[in-house]
Amino acid sequence: MVLLSPLQRPLNSGGPNDTLGNSEGSPTSSRREGKERSRYVIRHDKYYMVGGDLFVLIDDVMFKVHSYFFKREARDFFDDVPADGTNRVPSHPGEVDIGTSEDKAIRILDVTVEEFEQFLWVFYNPYYNIYDAPIASWFTILKLAHRWGFPVVKAFALRELKRREREVPLVTRIRLYQDYGAPPEYLVPIYGELCARDLTPTEDEAMELGFERMYRVFKARELLRSPVQASDQEGPLSPLPDGLTEEATYPIIEKIFGLPPYPSVDSGDDQDDDGGSRVRDDDGGDFSVPRVGV
Repeated sequence: MVLLSPLQRPLNSGGPNDTLGNSEGSPTSSRREGKERSRYVIRHDKYYMVGGDLFVLIDDVMFKVHSYFFKREARDFFDDVPADGTNRVPSHPGEVDIGTSEDKAIRILDVTVEEFEQFLWVFYNPYYNIYDAPIASWFTILKLAHRWGFPVVKAFALRELKRREREVPLVTRIRLYQDYGAPPEYLVPIYGELCARDLTPTEDEAMELGFERMYRVFKARELLRSPVQASDQEGPLSPLPDGLTEEATYPIIEKIFGLPPYPSVDSGDDQDDDGGSRVRDDDGGDFSVPRVGV
């Protein structure tokens, strides 16, 4: 990366006639501009390209790439305005469009330099038929292609991820595919795999998927295993096995929910001398429930 000269304008300093290549002011000459004036922009050593006509600023790194790739396909890249309104759309025909110079660079606030490098690699890979990258990079490419509306790049990333999908845990694939708008032909089989497997989702998997998705997974598992089908309003029926009473489920409930053993009212230890039942109160003590005569 190339550091701009101290004589060149720091980011957000100077008046409307200042440019990054024309300023003699000191970055600390104005208290009013504070820390912003002390920030210098550096040019990316690889993606500040000769012939580039699209300027993108991430953190303090300036990219200069070819707008052709973005205008050809992107649906939302030029509308991806930060919360502070930095990428202002021109208000009249005479105003310079965003991204056409360093002063008018498109600022991206919530994408890292490394992520943008990975995305640009798709267009500038020098090995035309070899797209070998870590699996995490392909998910980054998928994320940005989905966000900015690059349908061809998105389809390319999905094909690569599909080819290497066993490198990623099943539930992580579900979450990322759904977050980044993968089509049904990617989502249905992996949801089916999760719902059909013998092992129920683990606690970590449930936390990763979130409440709504996990609820639907458990509902689908119930429907797939239920011997009795009910109306959609009632949901699936899952009767207990023959001979298993509700009381017989208590040990499982205690184990799953981490509850103390349930005191049976029928056990001898829970009856007083008069035949009444001993019941535990909220403070840990117990009291007698008198036996009612018939």
